[in-house]
Amino acid sequence: MYTYVKKALSLFALTLLLVCLGGCSLKFGDGLLLLPKVPAEYVQLQQQLNEILQSGAAYAVPETGTNRQAVQLMDLNHDGAEEALAFFRTEGGAYQVYAFRQAGESYERIGMAEGYGTTLRAIYYPRLDNGRYGLAMCWGFGEGGSYGMTVYDFAEDGMRVLMDIQYADVVIDDIDGNGAQEMAFAVRDSVTGLYSARVYQFREDQYRVLYEVPMCLEVRSVASMQFGKRDGKQVGLYIDSLATTGGYVTDLIWYDGKTAANRTIDQASGSGAKTWRPGSVFCTDVNSDGRMDVPVTPSFTFEPNEVEARSRLDWLNYDDVGGETLVSSTLHRANENWYLLWPESWGDQVRVDTVSAVNLSETICYLPGEGDSRQPIISIYLFTGSSREEDAALYRQLQALASNVSGLYRCDLPEAVDPVYALDIQQARELFHTIEVSWNSEEY
Repeated sequence: MYTYVKKALSLFALTLLLVCLGGCSLKFGDGLLLLPKVPAEYVQLQQQLNEILQSGAAYAVPETGTNRQAVQLMDLNHDGAEEALAFFRTEGGAYQVYAFRQAGESYERIGMAEGYGTTLRAIYYPRLDNGRYGLAMCWGFGEGGSYGMTVYDFAEDGMRVLMDIQYADVVIDDIDGNGAQEMAFAVRDSVTGLYSARVYQFREDQYRVLYEVPMCLEVRSVASMQFGKRDGKQVGLYIDSLATTGGYVTDLIWYDGKTAANRTIDQASGSGAKTWRPGSVFCTDVNSDGRMDVPVTPSFTFEPNEVEARSRLDWLNYDDVGGETLVSSTLHRANENWYLLWPESWGDQVRVDTVSAVNLSETICYLPGEGDSRQPIISIYLFTGSSREEDAALYRQLQALASNVSGLYRCDLPEAVDPVYALDIQQARELFHTIEVSWNSEEY
């Protein structure tokens, strides 16, 4: 009786998983849960999975990414029928994937592949062409910043390896609009310790290197990789990295269809120091003009205090030959998950300082006066802690800016400020932005 119940529960669990993956839902009636009818092919698939489990293997779940189920459904060949992929770890520590295709009212095995890693980091399904997908299994090796990826294709006679690579970071996207997704890797030379950006393109039924370009000498570890528009048509590869000297640098790789070049590296020295900034702020379209921008530390016309040195940023756009255009400036409080677009009228006349207390921080933008006097223009408050609502209510003069998981953002706009520098609440809200917290760098 126990064995029967255990098998029934196991079958229901698989059915529930596959039903949810397939976009269906369970129905409720008269307050009772009505179980979906178990399709025959799922019963047969569960039997095959049970055989694998009985051999001593256990289900394996990827650590990161959006594909984190032990059993996943994916239409790999665009024929309208979903293949099933099940991930396991053997008693010996190897990771396995079993692939099954529908055949009438059953599932038949396509093939099995095995890989070794300390962890199963992530699962991707890169699009090989307009209707076909591969399987990318990513491995963690327990070595800081080093991962492996094996990419498989599926054919009538089983699974074949398309690529096997060790890398530091990866981004997958269709950069030329032909339906197939390119795969860009940051790779580290095991001898020199230097990094390069290597991009693969799927053509003629295999992955081929589209280009490989050196990254700057300062790269210690890669923090972010993304493709982004640099003009109306072309796409650049933006790589933000932690620098060996502390702070962060950016490599911007452009490919014109024939050659690739790193536009932010000094060609003579290999340095990327001109993109250096102290905080973990990454490339983005900061001014919403449809193009990616690169953050850098400003060239101050005064001696900045510690807050200004860490929070003030200029944002640059690069042309085809590496020329720079200043498109925006910001006050970036990355540790508090917000930034303020810096008004052009403020220039270097407006200074910044902060005050902190328990569950409260205040950032003041002000005009310096004689001696130690100050004329505040805007003060931005962040209330945190469990009583944030009550605490903010005590400051009756404050006006709401935004709220998120970090806390409540409020501002104080003093009166009698020089009109050249003054802001009203509408302007303050247009200039103020929260930073969305990314919990996972491999979200593809």
